[in-house]
Amino acid sequence: MTGTIPIDEMVDGRGGVRPHWRRLLGIISDIGHRELVARRHHIGLALSDQTGMPVPAADTLSSSPEKKATGPFGVLCDPIPLILQADEFAALEAGIIQRVKLQEAILRDIFGPRTILAERLLPPGLVWANHGFLRGGTPDGASPLPDRFFSFYAVDLVRGPDGSWRVLADRASRANGAGLAIENRRQMTRVFPELFTGQELRRLSPFLDTWQEALQQDGLNETSNPGLALLTPGPTSPHWGEHVILSRELGCTLAEAGDLTVRDGELWLKTIRGLRRVDVLLIRQNADTVDPLELEGHGTAGIAGLLDAARAGSVRLLNDPRVGFVEAPGLTPFLAPLCGHLLGEAPLLENIETIWLGDALGHAFLDKTLFPPEVRAGDDTQDDSARWIIASALNAGLPVHRLAGQDATRRKTLENKVRAAPWRYIAYREPVVSVAPTVAEKGIVPAPVVLRLFAAFDGTEWTVLPGGTGRVFPEGEAVTIEPIAGSQLTKDVWVTTDERFAPREHAVTLARPLPIRRSQGDLPSRAADDFFWLGRYLEQLEGAARLLHVVLAHLSGPDPSPRERADLDVLMRQMRSAGLISDVSFSGYAVAGMIRELSAAAGPDGLFVRLLRKIIRLVPELTDRLTREMRDFITHNAHAILREIEKRPSRSDSARMRDFLNGLTGRLLAYGATLSGLAAENMVRSGGRQFLDLGRRIERAATVLISCAGILEQPDVHQRGRMEGALRLMLELCDSVITYRSRYFSVVQPAPVLDLLLLDDDNPRGVGFQLAALRDSLSELASEDESAAPATQRAASAELAASAGSIIGMLSCLVSSVMNDPDQDRAAAALPEALRQAHASVMLLSTEIGRCYFAVLHSQRVVGITEDDRPDETGA
Repeated sequence: MTGTIPIDEMVDGRGGVRPHWRRLLGIISDIGHRELVARRHHIGLALSDQTGMPVPAADTLSSSPEKKATGPFGVLCDPIPLILQADEFAALEAGIIQRVKLQEAILRDIFGPRTILAERLLPPGLVWANHGFLRGGTPDGASPLPDRFFSFYAVDLVRGPDGSWRVLADRASRANGAGLAIENRRQMTRVFPELFTGQELRRLSPFLDTWQEALQQDGLNETSNPGLALLTPGPTSPHWGEHVILSRELGCTLAEAGDLTVRDGELWLKTIRGLRRVDVLLIRQNADTVDPLELEGHGTAGIAGLLDAARAGSVRLLNDPRVGFVEAPGLTPFLAPLCGHLLGEAPLLENIETIWLGDALGHAFLDKTLFPPEVRAGDDTQDDSARWIIASALNAGLPVHRLAGQDATRRKTLENKVRAAPWRYIAYREPVVSVAPTVAEKGIVPAPVVLRLFAAFDGTEWTVLPGGTGRVFPEGEAVTIEPIAGSQLTKDVWVTTDERFAPREHAVTLARPLPIRRSQGDLPSRAADDFFWLGRYLEQLEGAARLLHVVLAHLSGPDPSPRERADLDVLMRQMRSAGLISDVSFSGYAVAGMIRELSAAAGPDGLFVRLLRKIIRLVPELTDRLTREMRDFITHNAHAILREIEKRPSRSDSARMRDFLNGLTGRLLAYGATLSGLAAENMVRSGGRQFLDLGRRIERAATVLISCAGILEQPDVHQRGRMEGALRLMLELCDSVITYRSRYFSVVQPAPVLDLLLLDDDNPRGVGFQLAALRDSLSELASEDESAAPATQRAASAELAASAGSIIGMLSCLVSSVMNDPDQDRAAAALPEALRQAHASVMLLSTEIGRCYFAVLHSQRVVGITEDDRPDETGA
């Protein structure tokens, strides 16, 4: 950093330790550095459990675009808090409330009469070209203004060398971080209870209760409890974890744009029980992307007609998308005079030193300070411009340009760009920020910290959260106005109590009694779709592993006999059909050669790797719907298996490859079985688990049918010796050997085998069991009362249940025809075409389930090996 040495948050002006730090430092010293690092990691794991985001590595804890993490993004909480004394916080609280009132007044004027433009208090260029200027209100009142633009507000503050706090940047549009502040405090209390012993601190929960109550009042109507939803860009957002926490704490449904639709001027959530009305929508994605019919944002899906619904008053948007106007850095130099004009007050919070380059003063500053001709670029010791940063005046989201250390070429390029349109830029002095003790890998070090505080409107007045988040900047990184662009290290912010500054009490409003509900009617269709395909992918993985396991069992002895080779040819065709291998004939191969060819199934582009990656990609979408145990098990074990595949032995070492493949199939089968148990014990029957189960049942029924058809269509299978071998293969692939043997001993005949595999609703590996489970589950969905699902959807569910029953009837006729035929072998050999028709019926049932519950998503999923399996892009 340049300029004055920053102050230490622990030290007073005389070099002594501030009183409120003394006891805390003693406890930290007793804990020890190694334990601090270990507990910080525990907090990171806890945050990961709550959000589904990974624990970030130390080298990704950066906020500048140059060092931006490629994702996925994560958050760590430093064990040493940032402490604000009661009187200090009271001053900040008053300044923040005044500032948000000023910004509300600016918005009402800009999107209303525009007197500040008429009186030349704000240059027109900073209005019409402002990235946040979304056209809505008009001077003649044709488009009425909302009751208020702001419901929630956040601001970034830095403490300067003189000890005073200044505003670094306004975070008006999305105001991320409140959920993280609450979760940081919760985890700090759990992991570091000794730090809080004897500390008299303001609690965070009253603020959360007030905010939640305000949201309820915003959407309350006479007929129902309000529908609350939080609009998120999705798991690729660096703030995804924050959105998960906030939606849970505020009782909102976490929704992406595809989960919402506008019908007849009202906003609706697409759920598995039909459309659910949304009365209040918390917006946590870029404001210019929320409605593609009226706005020009790119890169994130929006909700067509949303702004029209908001203007009609059927849904309240929080915050109003137009509040992003006040985030433009170019407004900063004009806020002090605007405060006097609009509020009749002097500002209580000053901004960091900022100069707009679009007027005469800015032009002179551009010539004399930023780009003086007599100073050599890169000479920071004599170049006053090195203390300045150039940023867009119109868009806070664009990268900034530090003049410090720039070479002549880069500086000249930047100068030409700025001089071409100086009104588009501002220059601000690089802030000298106070430092706070921070736990690093090798010790406790001072690090610059930016404080983010939050305010919410309770329906009557503004309340400031008595805490917040401290954003720690890595050593050597400049503190800038840029928003967070990657993983971050944060601090819990404490506010001490003082009887002189008693918090304002909020009246408790009695909530309307809620009706008892035992269904998951608010499960978004997107989440149900993801659960359904998670079930299908898991079953595909297990089915492929079982098939490879059976093949390896047939290769466990010496070179196979001709009969065994015939069985292997059948199994290889099944392997090819499942996408595990590309070749189908191994007639001339020795066992070692077969093992080498089978190794392709566990290759880097093999089916197992592709399916595991699909499963891993689905989990973040379901973070708010899966328990921590299930998320951990699914992702951690999938990654562990992928790492094991990366270390597979060479194809030329057939003995080691055989052992590796046997071990891999064992792990995959255990993976699927354990996950089934976790789902049964950790998820309620309705909702997500129901659709997870539907996916598994569909996939297992389809796999058994296509496997039986493939085995029975081999040449001359009706001959007694061949038919017996085919039936035994069918039992092996369906993991039903023990069940069959317990009933029929060693005698293998077509009718009992087909009955067990196709009809028996007591065999969890047979088609009959799957179809009966599908029928019952779909009947359960059809039996919902009218308040939970519309009549049309209940009728559709009933038709789907009937379809599952009709497939059972079809299979019953097939088994009966075999049982009643004197030549059962020949009758069974004639079944492949009918079994394929049954398979097609099951796939049609899957499609109809999608149309009934997921069709509004317009998403496509591809089964098998033709889907593009490249890793997803993960940018902010």
